[in-house]
Amino acid sequence: MMNKIIKCPRVTSIFAVLFHNLQAYNVKVMFSRNAFLVDIIATKAGRVLKLDSIESGKMWKGIDFLIFNTWHWWLHSGRKQPWDLIQEGNRMYKDMDRLVAYKKGLNTWARWIDTNLDPKKTRVFFQAVSPDHNK
Repeated sequence: MMNKIIKCPRVTSIFAVLFHNLQAYNVKVMFSRNAFLVDIIATKAGRVLKLDSIESGKMWKGIDFLIFNTWHWWLHSGRKQPWDLIQEGNRMYKDMDRLVAYKKGLNTWARWIDTNLDPKKTRVFFQAVSPDHNK
């Protein structure tokens, strides 16, 4: 959408992350495809959703606008579920009520935002539950 409004923004792609450097406005916008806010890591036991870890948040520092969109992705199960286990602290779970897991992950994300970002320099936008588009 931003590409349609602002002519020729400089876009850099690193892995699944897009950086828009709008030099005319002295603004950096990052689109990171991290639908779960917290980390998913590969281990010998499988892919682990870590409810209390945001190592990937290091990329968010120094960005002027951060836009987060989540919840919908937490509902996926079976083949579409991108994790095999859920970890909170030292405890591992095969599964967990999705609303409970989402709340724990969201609390971790909110603490990270409050601790690591300066609200005078970075604007954070958050969209949670969106209308159901499967009906």
